[in-house]
Amino acid sequence: MDDLIATAEVRARDVLRQCVAPEGIHASAAPGGYDQVWARDSMIVAVAACAVGLTELAPAIEASLETLTRAQSPLGYVPLNVHAGGRRDQGDPGGIDSNLWYVIGHQMLHRAFGAAKLLARHREAIERAMLWARYQDSDDDGLIEAQEAADWADLLANRGKGLYSNVLYAAAPRAYADLADDVRLRDGAAHVALADRVVARLRRLHWVEAPLGLVDDPVHSDEHAETRRIRALTGSQLWRRPYFLPWVGFRDFGDWCDVLGNSLAILTGVATELQRAAILDYCEQVGVASPVPAKAIHPPILPGSKDWRDYYRNGDLSMPHQYHNGGAWPFIGGFLIAACVADGRLVTARAYLERLAAALLGDGDPLGAFNEWHHGQTGRAMGKPLQAWSAAMFLFAKRAVDDGHAPWPLPRRRARDTELDQSRLIEPAPR
Repeated sequence: MDDLIATAEVRARDVLRQCVAPEGIHASAAPGGYDQVWARDSMIVAVAACAVGLTELAPAIEASLETLTRAQSPLGYVPLNVHAGGRRDQGDPGGIDSNLWYVIGHQMLHRAFGAAKLLARHREAIERAMLWARYQDSDDDGLIEAQEAADWADLLANRGKGLYSNVLYAAAPRAYADLADDVRLRDGAAHVALADRVVARLRRLHWVEAPLGLVDDPVHSDEHAETRRIRALTGSQLWRRPYFLPWVGFRDFGDWCDVLGNSLAILTGVATELQRAAILDYCEQVGVASPVPAKAIHPPILPGSKDWRDYYRNGDLSMPHQYHNGGAWPFIGGFLIAACVADGRLVTARAYLERLAAALLGDGDPLGAFNEWHHGQTGRAMGKPLQAWSAAMFLFAKRAVDDGHAPWPLPRRRARDTELDQSRLIEPAPR
């Protein structure tokens, strides 16, 4: 198995080199693949490359950030992807996570390789990106909201206050605060308070465990009435779940395990020690890493359920056990492996890494390896091959297993105590 992992490591580095273009990191190097610079894909590659120390990718990460910055809207929105020539893609409007990865990517690049000149050029763009994200908290309860299918799973009915996006909303303000002194970003320390508030809200609203949500649960003075209704609803109907709920909305909620969101919750410290153990026990018990690490959600959404959408049939993509609806994504596998390492489950993490290496190498055909996703039941490789984040997150997972600790997020710097004044938002800087 060591030879298998070593072979996959060499091949992963080769795939990443093939994804490099003048405008940045393409999502796929395959002919007919994704030849745009995607915000989330390129920044997840950046997180992995910076954590592993792939210095040869630093120029491509910088180019990706330059491309995304040039395409940023006047109000601060970072587009989901940018085509060669600078055209912003309008196919999936409303994505909410690109801004958050954009901020995180800047911090990782600077901490790993030094990017003072780039940060000086992008200072106002970073402030606008963070401000735009904060304005997505439309009801001022500490969590951001999104329309349906507006996160990475853009063909799945996540909506309202999504777990994945809000875990990133805890990580991005900390990244912003970490950069603040070096880049002269405004209100750096206040963003630590913002992140802490997000964590507290996620633990209270998305985690269900009796007696939480029931009538005898203490009421927080700053908690919205609608939040209390949602907590009463989830508490009475579910009693408890061993994972954070994928989304909550107006008197409604999703009831499945978002593996990416929960893995990120572990890595970023949103999950407590007990929650971390419950999540990973559940993932192992239900086989989210089998046959390929790791399924996007478990269980899949079936026709006839309240969260089924007819658009899941588009292109035959999000049918049960496919694509976002229970398909297995290697990049999610990388985050899950690192989460296992963070919890001290090194034997499990190693076993998952070996399984991931075998899946990514496929049958040896260069155009049939490092695929975008795999069927959740058969393990068959599907989607586009030569996928950048599949390669990058394998290297990220291997580094976690080799070192015995998760390589991201980086330890945050100590900030002076402060209270976040929600009424004092940063005004957009002049362009």
